[in-house]
Amino acid sequence: MSSKKEAGLLAAASEDLQSDKTRMRQEQEERLILTAWQNMNSLSEDSRAPGLPQSFLARQRQSTQARRALSPRLEPR
Repeated sequence: MSSKKEAGLLAAASEDLQSDKTRMRQEQEERLILTAWQNMNSLSEDSRAPGLPQSFLARQRQSTQARRALSPRLEPR
């Protein structure tokens, strides 16, 4: 009977460890997403003229054009 209790405790401990790992990974992913979002917003604010609002697509076009200008391998379409 003690072996059943021990097995149950080990299983519970294993589940707790897995849930902790999952929770930590989700929190890390959320932090990375927030950091990427903040970086994207700060870069877009730096690259545009003050007072001129730009759509998301306009910002994407600018970043694509900038990457293409820096990389000789990529040819414009």
